[in-house]
Amino acid sequence: MSHAEKRLFTAIEIPYEWHLAIRRLQDTLRREGVRARFTPEARIHLTLNFIGETREEARIRDVLAGLERPVAPSLSLGSVGLFPRRKGGDLIVWEIDCDPSFLVYQEQEKKALGSLDLPMDNRRYRPHLTIAREAFGDYLKTDAFNHNQNETNAFRIKEAVLFQSLFEAGKLQYLPLLRYLFSK
Repeated sequence: MSHAEKRLFTAIEIPYEWHLAIRRLQDTLRREGVRARFTPEARIHLTLNFIGETREEARIRDVLAGLERPVAPSLSLGSVGLFPRRKGGDLIVWEIDCDPSFLVYQEQEKKALGSLDLPMDNRRYRPHLTIAREAFGDYLKTDAFNHNQNETNAFRIKEAVLFQSLFEAGKLQYLPLLRYLFSK
Protein backbone atom coordinates (compact mmCIF):
# COMPACT_ATOMS: atom_id res chain seq x y z
CA MET A 1 0.00 0.00 0.00
CA SER A 2 1.54 3.33 -1.03
CA HIS A 3 1.82 6.30 1.32
CA ALA A 4 -1.25 8.09 -0.10
CA GLU A 5 -3.53 5.06 0.03
CA LYS A 6 -5.85 4.32 2.93
CA ARG A 7 -7.52 1.06 3.85
CA LEU A 8 -11.20 1.99 4.32
CA PHE A 9 -14.49 0.42 5.36
CA THR A 10 -17.93 1.56 6.50
CA ALA A 11 -19.48 0.25 9.70
CA ILE A 12 -21.99 0.67 12.51
CA GLU A 13 -20.67 1.14 16.03
CA ILE A 14 -22.45 -1.07 18.52
CA PRO A 15 -23.93 -0.01 21.88
CA TYR A 16 -22.20 -0.54 25.21
CA GLU A 17 -24.63 -3.28 26.32
CA TRP A 18 -23.68 -5.32 23.24
CA HIS A 19 -20.00 -4.97 24.18
CA LEU A 20 -20.85 -6.36 27.63
CA ALA A 21 -22.68 -9.33 26.09
CA ILE A 22 -19.70 -10.02 23.81
CA ARG A 23 -17.29 -9.80 26.72
CA ARG A 24 -19.41 -12.37 28.65
CA LEU A 25 -19.44 -14.67 25.60
CA GLN A 26 -15.67 -14.39 25.12
CA ASP A 27 -15.13 -15.13 28.83
CA THR A 28 -17.33 -18.24 28.54
CA LEU A 29 -15.45 -19.42 25.46
CA ARG A 30 -12.11 -19.02 27.24
CA ARG A 31 -13.40 -20.87 30.34
CA GLU A 32 -14.60 -23.70 28.09
CA GLY A 33 -11.11 -24.09 26.61
CA VAL A 34 -11.70 -22.53 23.19
CA ARG A 35 -8.40 -21.49 21.64
CA ALA A 36 -8.77 -18.47 19.35
CA ARG A 37 -7.63 -14.97 18.48
CA PHE A 38 -10.39 -13.07 20.28
CA THR A 39 -11.39 -9.76 18.71
CA PRO A 40 -10.42 -6.87 21.01
CA GLU A 41 -13.46 -4.95 22.23
CA ALA A 42 -12.29 -1.69 20.64
CA ARG A 43 -12.35 -3.32 17.20
CA ILE A 44 -15.80 -4.91 17.32
CA HIS A 45 -18.23 -3.26 14.92
CA LEU A 46 -20.82 -4.21 12.30
CA THR A 47 -19.18 -3.81 8.91
CA LEU A 48 -21.39 -2.42 6.17
CA ASN A 49 -18.90 -2.44 3.30
CA PHE A 50 -15.19 -3.21 3.11
CA ILE A 51 -13.67 -0.86 0.54
CA GLY A 52 -9.98 -1.76 0.71
CA GLU A 53 -6.89 0.26 -0.18
CA THR A 54 -7.68 3.42 -2.08
CA ARG A 55 -6.67 7.04 -2.68
CA GLU A 56 -10.30 8.05 -3.24
CA GLU A 57 -11.27 9.22 0.26
CA ALA A 58 -12.67 12.56 -0.95
CA ARG A 59 -14.87 10.91 -3.58
CA ILE A 60 -16.01 8.29 -1.07
CA ARG A 61 -16.98 11.02 1.41
CA ASP A 62 -19.01 12.75 -1.32
CA VAL A 63 -20.83 9.55 -2.28
CA LEU A 64 -21.64 8.66 1.33
CA ALA A 65 -22.84 12.18 2.11
CA GLY A 66 -25.17 12.08 -0.91
CA LEU A 67 -26.90 8.77 -0.12
CA GLU A 68 -30.44 8.69 1.18
CA ARG A 69 -30.60 6.63 4.34
CA PRO A 70 -33.67 4.95 5.86
CA VAL A 71 -35.24 5.94 9.14
CA ALA A 72 -33.07 4.51 11.93
CA PRO A 73 -33.18 0.75 11.19
CA SER A 74 -33.33 -1.62 14.15
CA LEU A 75 -30.65 -4.22 14.83
CA SER A 76 -30.61 -7.03 17.36
CA LEU A 77 -28.20 -9.79 18.26
CA GLY A 78 -29.25 -13.09 16.74
CA SER A 79 -27.55 -16.43 17.21
CA VAL A 80 -23.92 -17.25 17.89
CA GLY A 81 -22.33 -19.51 15.34
CA LEU A 82 -19.33 -20.40 13.21
CA PHE A 83 -18.18 -19.40 9.77
CA PRO A 84 -16.20 -22.56 8.95
CA ARG A 85 -12.77 -22.20 7.37
CA ARG A 86 -10.92 -24.88 5.45
CA LYS A 87 -7.77 -24.43 7.54
CA GLY A 88 -6.56 -22.26 10.37
CA GLY A 89 -9.66 -22.52 12.56
CA ASP A 90 -13.15 -21.08 12.26
CA LEU A 91 -14.59 -17.62 12.82
CA ILE A 92 -16.89 -17.29 15.82
CA VAL A 93 -19.60 -14.80 14.95
CA TRP A 94 -22.67 -13.25 16.48
CA GLU A 95 -25.18 -12.92 13.69
CA ILE A 96 -27.31 -9.79 13.51
CA ASP A 97 -31.05 -9.68 12.92
CA CYS A 98 -32.00 -6.47 11.14
CA ASP A 99 -34.81 -4.52 9.55
CA PRO A 100 -35.09 -5.16 5.80
CA SER A 101 -34.40 -1.44 5.27
CA PHE A 102 -30.90 -1.98 6.69
CA LEU A 103 -30.08 -4.62 4.07
CA VAL A 104 -31.49 -2.42 1.32
CA TYR A 105 -29.32 0.46 2.52
CA GLN A 106 -26.19 -1.72 2.72
CA GLU A 107 -26.68 -2.82 -0.89
CA GLN A 108 -27.38 0.77 -2.00
CA GLU A 109 -24.16 1.93 -0.32
CA LYS A 110 -22.21 -0.92 -1.91
CA LYS A 111 -23.48 -0.04 -5.40
CA ALA A 112 -22.75 3.66 -4.93
CA LEU A 113 -19.20 2.96 -3.73
CA GLY A 114 -18.74 0.40 -6.52
CA SER A 115 -19.61 3.07 -9.09
CA LEU A 116 -16.29 4.71 -8.14
CA ASP A 117 -14.43 1.62 -9.41
CA LEU A 118 -13.22 0.84 -5.90
CA PRO A 119 -11.80 -2.58 -4.92
CA MET A 120 -14.99 -3.61 -3.11
CA ASP A 121 -15.54 -6.92 -1.34
CA ASN A 122 -18.08 -8.81 -3.47
CA ARG A 123 -18.98 -11.62 -1.08
CA ARG A 124 -22.64 -12.02 -0.08
CA TYR A 125 -23.39 -9.76 2.88
CA ARG A 126 -24.21 -11.51 6.17
CA PRO A 127 -24.51 -9.02 9.02
CA HIS A 128 -22.44 -10.30 11.94
CA LEU A 129 -19.94 -9.35 14.61
CA THR A 130 -16.66 -11.27 14.56
CA ILE A 131 -16.05 -12.54 18.10
CA ALA A 132 -12.91 -14.58 17.39
CA ARG A 133 -10.74 -15.88 14.56
CA GLU A 134 -8.76 -19.12 14.21
CA ALA A 135 -11.03 -20.80 16.75
CA PHE A 136 -10.58 -24.40 17.87
CA GLY A 137 -12.13 -26.42 20.68
CA ASP A 138 -14.57 -29.19 21.49
CA TYR A 139 -16.97 -26.69 23.09
CA LEU A 140 -17.70 -25.27 19.61
CA LYS A 141 -19.39 -28.59 18.72
CA THR A 142 -21.70 -28.68 21.75
CA ASP A 143 -25.34 -27.79 22.17
CA ALA A 144 -24.32 -25.29 24.87
CA PHE A 145 -22.33 -23.30 22.28
CA ASN A 146 -25.12 -23.47 19.73
CA HIS A 147 -27.69 -22.23 22.24
CA ASN A 148 -25.98 -19.06 23.45
CA GLN A 149 -28.79 -16.63 24.22
CA ASN A 150 -29.03 -12.96 23.40
CA GLU A 151 -29.58 -10.97 26.59
CA THR A 152 -29.62 -7.50 25.02
CA ASN A 153 -32.21 -5.20 23.55
CA ALA A 154 -32.44 -4.16 19.93
CA PHE A 155 -31.12 -0.73 19.09
CA ARG A 156 -31.86 1.78 16.37
CA ILE A 157 -28.97 2.93 14.22
CA LYS A 158 -28.36 6.65 14.45
CA GLU A 159 -25.24 6.83 12.31
CA ALA A 160 -22.72 4.91 10.30
CA VAL A 161 -19.01 5.60 10.09
CA LEU A 162 -16.34 5.63 7.40
CA PHE A 163 -13.25 4.14 9.07
CA GLN A 164 -9.61 3.91 8.17
CA SER A 165 -7.84 0.73 9.27
CA LEU A 166 -4.19 1.39 10.14
CA PHE A 167 -1.32 0.15 12.25
CA GLU A 168 -0.09 2.52 14.95
CA ALA A 169 2.60 1.51 17.42
CA GLY A 170 2.35 -2.06 16.12
CA LYS A 171 -1.39 -2.33 16.80
CA LEU A 172 -4.34 -2.37 14.42
CA GLN A 173 -6.48 0.72 14.98
CA TYR A 174 -9.74 1.93 13.43
CA LEU A 175 -9.81 5.68 12.94
CA PRO A 176 -13.24 7.29 12.27
CA LEU A 177 -13.05 9.65 9.27
CA LEU A 178 -16.70 10.55 8.67
CA ARG A 179 -19.95 9.99 10.53
CA TYR A 180 -23.17 10.06 8.54
CA LEU A 181 -26.64 10.09 10.06
CA PHE A 182 -29.62 7.93 9.34
CA SER A 183 -32.99 9.66 8.97
CA LYS A 184 -34.92 10.55 12.10
